[in-house]
Amino acid sequence: MIKLGIFGDQSVNLQLLKQIKKIPETTISGACFYGNAVAPTWLNEISSPADLMELSDAVLFLSDKNIGNDLIRLVLRKSKHVYFKTIPNLQIKEVKELIDLEKEAGIITFIYNPFNYIPFFESFQQKNEKPFLINIRTCFEGEGSKASHELLLLVTALSRVAQSNYKKLDVVGLGEQTDQLTIDLRIEFNNGCVIHLTISHEKSPGLCEIFDQKEKSRFEFKSSLYAIHPHINQEFLAISNFIGQASNQEKKSGSFDNLLNGIQILNEIKEHLRFSEIIF
Repeated sequence: MIKLGIFGDQSVNLQLLKQIKKIPETTISGACFYGNAVAPTWLNEISSPADLMELSDAVLFLSDKNIGNDLIRLVLRKSKHVYFKTIPNLQIKEVKELIDLEKEAGIITFIYNPFNYIPFFESFQQKNEKPFLINIRTCFEGEGSKASHELLLLVTALSRVAQSNYKKLDVVGLGEQTDQLTIDLRIEFNNGCVIHLTISHEKSPGLCEIFDQKEKSRFEFKSSLYAIHPHINQEFLAISNFIGQASNQEKKSGSFDNLLNGIQILNEIKEHLRFSEIIF
């Protein structure tokens, strides 16, 4: 039995909470909600984050808002397995410090990324052979998240598909007076894999082609890649996977290493665009 602590606020999806409550071999030890938000009456509300951690084996941050670095460090120092719904807003130096902390704690950290659960990507993440070329054209969703945040999620997921850290990056950005933005990227990884990504605000149909040694996989999508699958089903699957890893206790794994790769790529993209007087 694994005891879960819930951190949240008014943005927490109550339907998702009820699904989590039904996961076998788990119990919710309590919940700590931020600000003026009140936890559902069927949860044991705890006022102190430190007290909630003492009661829990693993904690779930289910808020849509960014989590402060100090609270993340507290969780890692308490050696609690931790799941984040939202990628923390961290600088490269802070992520490197958290990598050291998570390794020292010997815990599982899990950052939810909806792009990890797109079936076309997921099948490649199970393979040992790297793809040679990933060619994607898609558009920003622009409704539920900032374009820069969405691009961070995408390049972080693609780094997992490429199975390597990135080597170099070429960026072309085109900004228009109507606030339309098109970004064309060529990302080369240390293992030779190359990603060609074109992403824009224009809501045009997209496609993805992935080339490996055996075949070419190709799929098209009419809406943005970000919104192609129902998020609540993806997130419940992600939480179930996280709880399974935490329960097995066999292999400790961290998410901050892969996040560092994505942040480095995004920072370089921003720097390239800044030279073109495009603030992203």
